[in-house]
Amino acid sequence: MRSLPAQVGSSRGAVVVRLAVRVAVVCALSVAGWIVTHQVAKPPWHHYFDLRVYHGAVEWWLAGDPLYSFLLPHTRYGFTYPPFAAVVMTPLAAVSEPVAGLLATVASAVVVGVTTWWLMAPVARRAGWSPWYAVGIAIPVIVVSDPVRETIGFGQVNLFIVALVVADVVALRRGGRWAGLGIGLAAAVKLTPAVFVLYLVLTRRWRAAAVAVGACVAATGLAFVVAPNTSLQFWTETVWETSRVGRLDKTSNQSLLGMLARLAAPGAPSRLLWALLVVGVLVVTMRRAVRAYRQGDDLVGITLTGLAGCLVSPISWTHHLYWVVPAAVVLVDVAAGARLSDTTPWWVRAHERAVARSAAAAVWAMVAVFWSGLIWYVDPTNGVHHRKDLWGVLGEDTYGLLMIALMFLLPVRASAPDPARPIRQEAPALVAD
Repeated sequence: MRSLPAQVGSSRGAVVVRLAVRVAVVCALSVAGWIVTHQVAKPPWHHYFDLRVYHGAVEWWLAGDPLYSFLLPHTRYGFTYPPFAAVVMTPLAAVSEPVAGLLATVASAVVVGVTTWWLMAPVARRAGWSPWYAVGIAIPVIVVSDPVRETIGFGQVNLFIVALVVADVVALRRGGRWAGLGIGLAAAVKLTPAVFVLYLVLTRRWRAAAVAVGACVAATGLAFVVAPNTSLQFWTETVWETSRVGRLDKTSNQSLLGMLARLAAPGAPSRLLWALLVVGVLVVTMRRAVRAYRQGDDLVGITLTGLAGCLVSPISWTHHLYWVVPAAVVLVDVAAGARLSDTTPWWVRAHERAVARSAAAAVWAMVAVFWSGLIWYVDPTNGVHHRKDLWGVLGEDTYGLLMIALMFLLPVRASAPDPARPIRQEAPALVAD
């Protein structure tokens, strides 16, 4: 029989080995992420192009020039967001472009860290993993994914929009009186988050929906007070000029209209067909999102709503597609053994192991696609030319097609605890308390 000191020594040795393995895994992922970001067909470093547009436009506007007449020197790109976004961004004029880039990167990193903890910690606890270890693995995977690395490389605002929506989800779970404020402000900055207001209405969270609408109207009204002529120009003219944002058929546009535009190129896509597809996507996603909410899985509801927003928006660049990240986390949870909701067809629930294996395979597939930037290997010209063969069509539209697949197949988890699984007594939670 082993002595107590020997057992203690063995236990300490096992702890050291586990810790070493975990550190090695995290370091390996970080190194792999660095390699991927420097070897993919389209490197993620874009010299803060979008942030330079914001910075230049705000300086131009504060100097007394019309906001929407600004063009970044030597480009045809100008400011495309509502006037309230420009009001929010006015502090950028107080710092230089390099300082603005540094601040944006640091702030984006903080958002990634907080949202990743929010997503992964509850999953880790239910599966019996160390939350710190799970989050440590998840962060480099998420940062290297195309939507996040492109957001940071361009100096985009997408992660801050996500943070506003997440803040509202947390507030809703805790019964906050001002839940909806974040969604309303996000919609006032970038329009497309207004789809989350629809989700609040359909799930009958009337107060939060009213707060969101009120916040959006108040923010837009503030912009009218500050800059009436600029606001009038935007809401009567600029908002309809989609050509200001970029070509619809660019490979980086993974919305429904972008996919149709590439199929129709060099002609124009059918707007009637697009409208019908938009209605179809909204019906399917919002129906599934409402059912997910009623089953207690608000994360799936919010994720489906975010994916719907990406698909139905006329233009959804690759850096807009953050909502594939929580979708992957849900699949990780299912792969780790999360129970499926009662709304899942019985023949699916009867084969839980197969579902778990399929979810794990789906996560690996998503990581491979979004890490590698698969669409850029098909058309590295970013929409200047389009291949019409099957590989060309499917390859260029991979991100959009994956979002459509998630729209139909993203599983909804059960909220009731399973007594047969004592390690998983916790219901699917949205917040790491």
